[in-house]
Amino acid sequence: MKVELYKIQTLSNLHVGAGDINFDVIDNQVQRDAITNLPNINSSSLKGAFRENFSVKGEEPTNMVKYIFGGSNDDENSHATGAYSFFEAQLLTRPVRSNEKSHFNATSPAVIKNLLETIDNFDIEFKKELKQELEKLSNLKPQKNEPMIFGNITDAILEDDRAIADNFDTSKLSSFLGEDLALFDDGDFKELELPVLARNYLVDGISKNLWYEEVVPKKSQFFFCIGKPENIDPKDYDQKIKGFENRFDKEGSKVQFGANKSIGYGFCKVSKVSL
Repeated sequence: MKVELYKIQTLSNLHVGAGDINFDVIDNQVQRDAITNLPNINSSSLKGAFRENFSVKGEEPTNMVKYIFGGSNDDENSHATGAYSFFEAQLLTRPVRSNEKSHFNATSPAVIKNLLETIDNFDIEFKKELKQELEKLSNLKPQKNEPMIFGNITDAILEDDRAIADNFDTSKLSSFLGEDLALFDDGDFKELELPVLARNYLVDGISKNLWYEEVVPKKSQFFFCIGKPENIDPKDYDQKIKGFENRFDKEGSKVQFGANKSIGYGFCKVSKVSL
C-alpha cells in the first residue's frame, strides 16, 4: 500500500458533528480527536463526503466509485470494501483574531510533530527541504500565553495573548502552512475556543427554540492520508482510478463536508500534497 498526503482548506465554516448527547451549553459540538481534543474529521465522515461527491449521476463511472469506496447499501456486494483506505483528517492550522491583521494562521509544535510522525510512519514522499523547515519549526518552544509570530510586527495581540516576535524565517513554509504564521504553546492551542453560532428554529416564521452550534472557522487547514494499492494495471487505472486522482491534482477540488450544506457550511478545497 502506498500512502499519500492531502490537505483540506475550509472555504466556509465547517460543522462535522460529534453526534454525542451532551449537557454542555453548546448543543451541537464538532468532532474532536480522542487524544488531543483538537477538531478533526473522522475517516468515516471523510470517506462518506468523498463518496457522495463522486457519486453524482453521470459525472463519474460507477465502477470507479465501487472500486475506490466499496459497495453501497443497494448493491448485492455491499459488504465489499473499497480499494482505498481513508485516514482521519487532523487539524494543521486555524485562524486566530488579531489587532494587527485580519487573522494569523495558528498552529503548535505538537501539531507539526504529529504531521512529521505521520509522514515518517507511512513512508510518505515529501519534499526534503520543506520537511527540514517543519522540523525546525516543531523544535521552537513558545511560552504559555505568549504565542510566537514571525516578522517585524510588534504589540500584536492574538486572541487574548500578547505575541512575541521571533526572527525564525517562515518564508519556506508559507506555501504549505500559509502566510502570517503563529506558533502557540501546545496547551494554549488546545484551549483555543471555536466560534459558537446561535441558530434559531422557526415554525411558521415564529421562533420556537434558540440553540448553539460549534463550528471550525473558514481558513482552517487539515491534513489526511489515503492508502492506495500499488502495481495497478493500466486498464484498471484508466477505468477505476483516473477520475479520482485527476480531481485533486494541481488546483484541487471543492468538496462539501458535514452538516448544514443548505446554508453554505462545509465548503472545502481538497488537494494532494505534490512533490
